[in-house]
Amino acid sequence: MTRQRLHHVVAVATLVLGVTGCTSGAGGGGSASGQDAQDAAGTTRAQVSESSLEDEFESASERYSTMQTVLEEAQLQVSDDPWLWNGGDILPVPAGADAFGDPLPGADADNSYYLRAGRIIRPEGASGDRADLGPMEEYVDEKGWRSSSTEIGRSLELRADSGDGWWLTWTVRPNGQYSLSVYSEPFWTNDAGELRLAIGKRDVTPFPERSVPGEYEAFPSWSDPVVP
Repeated sequence: MTRQRLHHVVAVATLVLGVTGCTSGAGGGGSASGQDAQDAAGTTRAQVSESSLEDEFESASERYSTMQTVLEEAQLQVSDDPWLWNGGDILPVPAGADAFGDPLPGADADNSYYLRAGRIIRPEGASGDRADLGPMEEYVDEKGWRSSSTEIGRSLELRADSGDGWWLTWTVRPNGQYSLSVYSEPFWTNDAGELRLAIGKRDVTPFPERSVPGEYEAFPSWSDPVVP
């Protein structure tokens, strides 16, 4: 199937994830401080301070592509049918304390960001059974990811840590609406707001209502025209 890539212009709201401080092997920032703390890419704040906005734009583009690969592989454990979109994927989200993985010392909503992609599906006959966590549990176990499951009200949620900067949540609900989200651990930036604007002003097409796994919004190019 041809993988048509699509754009969007909708801003993504900052999510309070409530799992800051979970240990993972990606950031390595637990014992570091200040300019030496490493983010999910193994980059220090001091190193990022030498990057231009264009450099950061290109890094965000590469990380976005990686996120979409993680999302597609996880979706295919459930279904290759179309999934509903849960907001857009393109814009980085200011991080600070609100991110998965190790907290970055000195990080705030201005100097750090994370990426997030989410999809929703209603499998035929789904009713929130515990067994519906099974395929995703087997998948993350085979990949060697650390994971745990928990009850959230009447829903069940699986959380998995890739160990190299990516987290996955798979939630099954009694009403048959199941959701999958992929999050990055935080990355340093010189200015989260400026980076969001640089991406958003080059991204002019609405994201789709639904798409099959592997079909996603193309990240804009730095050379694209800037929309006022």
